[in-house]
Amino acid sequence: MRVALNLFVCVALCAGLAGCETSSSAVRPLPKRSFERPPPKSPALSQGLCVMIHCDTFQSDSIAVKGPMQSSHRLSDSEIDMFWTSPIGGGLLDYRYPDGERVLWVPKVDRILKMRINSNNELEQLAELQVPTARFPYYDNDYMRNWVEELDELKPGSAEFAAKAAAWRGYQQEGLRAYYAMLNRDGILFLGSLDRIVAYTDAERFRADSGIRKAGEFVLDRKDLNMAQLPGLSKAPLPIVIGMSVLSDGHVVAVTVDGTVIAVTPNLRKAYYYKLGNETIWNSVAIDGDNGIYVVSNKRLRKLIWKGDRFSDAAADGAWSEEYETGGLDLSVRGARGSGAAPVLMGLENQRDQFVLIADGADVNNLVLYWRDEIPDNWRQLPGTSSRRVAGKVAVNFGRDDMVASHIATSPTVLGYGVVVGNNQLPGNEPAYLDTQLRLTDKNFSPSGLQKFVWDARRAEFRSAWIRPDVASPNSTPVVAAVNRRLYVLGGVNGKWTLSSLDWDNGSTEARWTLGASQRFNPIMLALQLLPNGDPVYNAFGGIVHLRIDNGKSWGFGGL
Repeated sequence: MRVALNLFVCVALCAGLAGCETSSSAVRPLPKRSFERPPPKSPALSQGLCVMIHCDTFQSDSIAVKGPMQSSHRLSDSEIDMFWTSPIGGGLLDYRYPDGERVLWVPKVDRILKMRINSNNELEQLAELQVPTARFPYYDNDYMRNWVEELDELKPGSAEFAAKAAAWRGYQQEGLRAYYAMLNRDGILFLGSLDRIVAYTDAERFRADSGIRKAGEFVLDRKDLNMAQLPGLSKAPLPIVIGMSVLSDGHVVAVTVDGTVIAVTPNLRKAYYYKLGNETIWNSVAIDGDNGIYVVSNKRLRKLIWKGDRFSDAAADGAWSEEYETGGLDLSVRGARGSGAAPVLMGLENQRDQFVLIADGADVNNLVLYWRDEIPDNWRQLPGTSSRRVAGKVAVNFGRDDMVASHIATSPTVLGYGVVVGNNQLPGNEPAYLDTQLRLTDKNFSPSGLQKFVWDARRAEFRSAWIRPDVASPNSTPVVAAVNRRLYVLGGVNGKWTLSSLDWDNGSTEARWTLGASQRFNPIMLALQLLPNGDPVYNAFGGIVHLRIDNGKSWGFGGL
């Protein structure tokens, strides 16, 4: 293991929680503490704050800015900057042009957008390129505004509400044209679009205000894919990109539902394939600074090694594979998908302890921490685990010993040796279809619960740190501002969408800002982000929501 600086100080611990007993006799002296910082950006990507889903190849959702600090209040119209557009987007990915202009690229199901923050600290569209759709059409901005206003007139949970919302059933599958995207160092947007990877760029090279053009695409070759049969389905397997990242040499890494890991050259001309066998993949992929690739299938977690022109699964190269726990609900109501969230890396490249973290497929999900590289020689296997590689396994029960089902479907948020997850388990194990998520302002339907876990390097154990059973994060990934160590969480409070600011170390509420009950604020399984001035921003059902809570902060003319 590399010699490193310890980045963890435990401020608040919950004692005596069921499922928190994971320990080992391996205790090593700690080096001096240093400032906790987010992972470095890949040299192949734009060096903006958030340049791919979950912001970086570690999948951390931590950003090196100071988030908003105002006291609790209901946000005024002047504090909510709303840009109406179609639902679902693969992040707001920022790129700085040679002249200093900073632009947000926003991939949507039916269009690609280039946005900026203008001199009035408002979202402004620079360019739009419509892209082909399948079952659903292009939705113009006025259509979305009018449709949401009509829905908002109906009571969530009513038959009338359900009937109107049902029009969007299936749009979450259409969203696979836009969920997975990243922006490389040359300002090229790569987008996973069903059975292909598509690239978009400026119509005029390095001009922020130019149009958008399609730069190329790579269609996956079915004869080279794994094509594992999806459990319970009689139809032929489909090659659908379900996650994407990048290697330091610029190769685009994609994983597909049928169980294939693919590396495509940056010019989209050649691909290398790795098949998982009788396994499928339902989550994105994490990549470390040494080209270790972490893939979670419906059965196991793997570390593969990129060798420049091939994938290696050989132990001699540092690769490994571990099964994880699944329960009866995984097959009966969760589609036999196993882990519900992407793997996340914990521990920076120069730190002593480095891990990969997943939520498993147990009925009550566990967070499972694995040693990323070499297992320490003095590490003893934990009771109740399947391997010495497991560094910790803790039940995510949000403080309820009687909980029979919890499900982590949004990515964990990691800063330093801390990780936060929200409860995404809908009542009655209902699937999180788009129309189902539109019911989350129904106080009787929205799940609640937020929990932080920590790796305590002094005691060499992974355990629960704090629990907020009263805080809801039902369908978006929280974001942590590393500078002021605040966690920003979007969920329902008394039937209204509310952004909560929590102390990262002890979980206490610092502020709550009420947006309102309108479905235009619904994040529909997408991640929160922070802009360079700390303003929260996210893709929502009604379009793009930009919150100007700390008024007076601005970008200046021409960009972020």
